[in-house]
Amino acid sequence: MKSINRLKKNKQFNYVYKKGERFFSKNISMFFVKSNFLNVKVGFSVSKKIGKSVVRNKVKRRMKESFRSFLPFVKDHVNIVFVARKGIELCNYSAIKDQIQLLLSRAGLLNEVC
Repeated sequence: MKSINRLKKNKQFNYVYKKGERFFSKNISMFFVKSNFLNVKVGFSVSKKIGKSVVRNKVKRRMKESFRSFLPFVKDHVNIVFVARKGIELCNYSAIKDQIQLLLSRAGLLNEVC
């Protein structure tokens, strides 16, 4: 994912956690907040409770790739953080993609074209 579409700093994540709205699925939590910037900015978080570093990186790569397919259809001016929950390490790519699509549609962040 391009650098302009990523949340990088800890204070950016904390702002989204504190001020944002929350939506939950079985294995992923999504926090989002409206932004003044034009681009969509997204961050991904996987806790040490999920597994060792190899498993956490695998989950994070799958979440990033799943979201990247929806990036052209997400409305602008929003910051999003996806947080992995217990059990996601057992999910395959298509299950993660379905859950991300469900969360984005529940929040009303997808355009009708998708």
